[in-house]
Amino acid sequence: MNRALRISLLALACAALLAGGAAADELEGAAGSGPAAPPAGAPTGPARPAPPELSVANYRLELLLIGLAVGLVANYFSGSQKNAALAAAWEGPISDVLRANFSAVGDGRRVLERDSAADMLFYASGRRHCRFAQGHMVLRARQDPIALASDLLAGAPERLEVEVELEDDAFEGFVFAAVLQKRSRAVGRDRYDISTFASSFRSDRVPARAVVFSECADATGQLLDSGLDAVLADEDALLEEIYVTDCPAEKPESHDFKRAKKVLATIRLPPEPTAADAQRLREALEFVFYLVDYVAEAVRLRPESARKAAKARAAAFKEFARQAELEKQEAVAKIAADRRRAERAEADKMSPEQRRKWEEKERKRALKKSLNRRTRVIK
Repeated sequence: MNRALRISLLALACAALLAGGAAADELEGAAGSGPAAPPAGAPTGPARPAPPELSVANYRLELLLIGLAVGLVANYFSGSQKNAALAAAWEGPISDVLRANFSAVGDGRRVLERDSAADMLFYASGRRHCRFAQGHMVLRARQDPIALASDLLAGAPERLEVEVELEDDAFEGFVFAAVLQKRSRAVGRDRYDISTFASSFRSDRVPARAVVFSECADATGQLLDSGLDAVLADEDALLEEIYVTDCPAEKPESHDFKRAKKVLATIRLPPEPTAADAQRLREALEFVFYLVDYVAEAVRLRPESARKAAKARAAAFKEFARQAELEKQEAVAKIAADRRRAERAEADKMSPEQRRKWEEKERKRALKKSLNRRTRVIK
């Protein structure tokens, strides 16, 4: 936290305390003061209000509130400038890696696009095995004292979240995740793909600081062979989370949800963008795109593992298949009801003879339908 930010926060705290004290003094003075008794022999009548005394002491609360507002504005600009400087420093290594891997990066001028004072986004496309890659740089909300205090208390690091959507045929469907131990419980509970299809994987190749969730042992061994085991064992590694999945992270709400194959990663950002840390960020991001190629070109499932994964998805999505069939039946029934309604409207306009013939035709059709239903039941 820089010096200007610390001074701003201290000023805000002092202003709040002084404002509270001033308000208490004014309330106490108002409670203790009452109408003064008129001197003996003075004429009675409506008292003329005394003109307000132009004294700083009478406007302490207002001045403190103005100071508080000025402090908030100063803190906003100070925090925003600090985040902008950090984003500009990290943009260099991110831009180097993206331009080396993709043919189209950003808008052609800038790589990071500002979404808010603490959030930066990037987008890239034009690479083998990939449809696109997008990222989200999450910085501390230095422009917001309350949000900043919450971030500091939670210990949430500044990070770069990367999402790479792969082509449909890039790899056979499976779910895999490697996360730090402190995040494992939340990941196993909150992510639909992990909680539904994967389970915790125990191995001597997985260090104690990390937890691996996997659906297929075939994929797990091959992914660890990619060098991921060394990254997980490195205490100073910036790569904290990696996901390979073909299922959504959140439980779908309808049957027409999108199933996309993705590689996702979370990279921790160091506190200060030194040259050495910029190189570490560059290497972590390069490893993510190397892993994309490795998944597409080297990871292969045995036929029985692929069948097991397909069966698990069919069972998990059975509810959505039933929902789709029900919606289809409802649509067919609605079309039939609309047609019957239109026919009855036409029948109301018929002459008695035409209506009699129409009703006879409808009776024969209903009888035929009933006979067909009985025949199917007997068979």
